[in-house]
Amino acid sequence: MKKYILLSILLILTIPSVLALFHPGFFLSDDGEWMIIRFSAFHQALRDGQFPVRFLTRLNYGYGYPVANFLYPGFMYLAEIFKLLGFGFVNSIKIILGLSMISSAVFCYFWLSKLFKTVPALCGALFYLYAPYHLYDAYTRGSVGEVLALAIVPFVLWQVERKSVFWSSLGIGLLILSHNTLAVLFLPFIFLYFCLDIWIARANIKERNDLLKRYITTLLAGLGLSAFFWIPALFDLQYTIFSSTPVSDFSNYFANIKLIGFSTLSIFLVTLIFIFSKRIDIDKNRLTVLFFVVGFISLFFSGAFSAPFWNVLPVSFVQFPLRLLSVVIVSASFLLASVMAVSSKQIQIVLLSVIGLFIIISFKQYGTPIQFFDKGESFYATNEGTTTVKNEYMPVWVKNVPYAHPENIIEGAPEGISNVQTNSNKVDFNFVSTLGGNVTINRVYFPGWNTYVNNVQVSTGVEATGGGQMKVVLPKDNSMVSLEFGETPMRLFADVVSLTSFFILGVIAYNYKRKRQHV
Repeated sequence: MKKYILLSILLILTIPSVLALFHPGFFLSDDGEWMIIRFSAFHQALRDGQFPVRFLTRLNYGYGYPVANFLYPGFMYLAEIFKLLGFGFVNSIKIILGLSMISSAVFCYFWLSKLFKTVPALCGALFYLYAPYHLYDAYTRGSVGEVLALAIVPFVLWQVERKSVFWSSLGIGLLILSHNTLAVLFLPFIFLYFCLDIWIARANIKERNDLLKRYITTLLAGLGLSAFFWIPALFDLQYTIFSSTPVSDFSNYFANIKLIGFSTLSIFLVTLIFIFSKRIDIDKNRLTVLFFVVGFISLFFSGAFSAPFWNVLPVSFVQFPLRLLSVVIVSASFLLASVMAVSSKQIQIVLLSVIGLFIIISFKQYGTPIQFFDKGESFYATNEGTTTVKNEYMPVWVKNVPYAHPENIIEGAPEGISNVQTNSNKVDFNFVSTLGGNVTINRVYFPGWNTYVNNVQVSTGVEATGGGQMKVVLPKDNSMVSLEFGETPMRLFADVVSLTSFFILGVIAYNYKRKRQHV
């Protein structure tokens, strides 16, 4: 009963974190508006029958490009639920942000309550929600994918403690879909979490083998469920300029003391004191040691004092060192609960007072957007920007990035073209000519675009002008031409892996449920 009372208190205390989302319109942020624009283009492609969604035709000034093939589509698939319910693009994204913030605290509470008493779990969950970087991520950066990932991580850890293979695997799959970089940062962390549990159980051979089997299944199933995204993202990266494009200068994105938070530093300092004073026994609290070490390393690399290492380590994919604070706040939340669990009531009150004061200060700085505006749905539903910093997922054959919408979707032989019909995934037209000829389709080519003339597939070329548009050689006489975007063999393989993984995981969950019913 006490657990649910505290959960109710927690839900009430989450309200300030989402109040800003009830303001009409949207707020000024680094990425938030781009996320809405990308989602609106994603919705159009999905509505036109593209699934999984990979190529966003409206973006790049109507020439399209495959950004959804590479960048975390998870929040857009989830936002489709609310779009289907009648919400607009802006409000659908705001709902994802709000639910991510609230559920991050709830999932963190459920996770920590598996390891500690309810009051320490509540304190850890509140810190997780109101940690400076968490608020900064939501309301300054507007990074919908990262905020979603920060909700999924404690969900995964909670399900691991519940020993649920199905939900743990589903959580790992969602984590990979929610944000590329955070998935890369957190998966090794989750792996260490698994390894520590197996190591602790090393004296019990049966328990160790059961854990080993469960965790291998969980990781493989999670990777399999999300394979439709990450396998094509890795394989198709060779067709883009990503590897040769410096997206950001990491030296401009180190975390300062305000972003790290005095509350975070206080937690690490108190934990260290408790370890040295043996209030926390490292032999009995190995998870605490793991979180302290991982959190401290992440904290170090998020700050400017780690700059020399960033020059030599192969970590360019992180782009922004301050992203490592995502790992820090998970660690600090656990450490706070751990410290609270071994403290007297007097120390708990002092610790909460100090950390609570720091959280209030950071909330005033990061918890409220500095500016709101209402540009209307049409602004986001018609915007044709690329939604990325340096167009880093543009195909390598695009030498001249367009800066205006094409006058015509088809160029080259306008007198012989008729009955043009287009949507996000198709271009259909009739061609009549006594000589035949070349036509240019003003959409960027990417593997998956196929051309059919009179229902027979023909080769799809790339225009030599450097714009990357598709070029088709057409025969003389009458032709029915259709260009369609679909799955390549590699993407189709990845889709099958995901479907197979989901089926196998469902069978495992069903068998586990049957066993429990017969126990």
